[in-house]
Amino acid sequence: MKKILFFLFQSVLVVNLLSCADDFQAAYQDPDKVEIIDDKWNESDANKTSEKMVGALLIKPWLSSFMDKNKKRPILLIDEIENRTDEANLDTKALFEALTNELINSGKVRLVDPKNRKKILAEAKYSHNSGMVRKDQQLKLGRQIAPNYILKGTISSQVHTQGGVKTVSYKTFLMLTDLETSVEAFRATHDIKKKFKRSRAGW
Repeated sequence: MKKILFFLFQSVLVVNLLSCADDFQAAYQDPDKVEIIDDKWNESDANKTSEKMVGALLIKPWLSSFMDKNKKRPILLIDEIENRTDEANLDTKALFEALTNELINSGKVRLVDPKNRKKILAEAKYSHNSGMVRKDQQLKLGRQIAPNYILKGTISSQVHTQGGVKTVSYKTFLMLTDLETSVEAFRATHDIKKKFKRSRAGW
């Protein structure tokens, strides 16, 4: 009897494991394909917004004026994007990275990396003070370049619901400021609006 019960227990366990395995499915997806799986800000929103806003930024008069006056590309510092939405976990870093990629790949501006300054300084000090680096290979000090402009931004949102319909509107604002004069050189907004429906009322 005990053997029969043990056999039945094993059979049920195997069936449960197989049924759990059948519930799991996975497949590679096209990373360039836009998919909306929920009503939150996503990576596609960040990429679309950065493409539009960088495109607008680089055709405005501030850039040609700087190039004509200085005969070189301007240097930008991108500040952290401020989240003013109700989404506490909204990924502003995705927009920061998307903006960085678009600007660098444009070839029209240069960017400084403020987040890694401490690491860069530590490496420079090691190069000079550790005694482990050949003198002709030591990093030269005092060669870092200061930015000409700072690019700051915010993301805000509005949510409207009625029955089973919900609309979410995101407004991204960017402002470029001359660091030497504090004069604003550029500002723009970009809107994304998404509409969702569900079969039953309420969200």
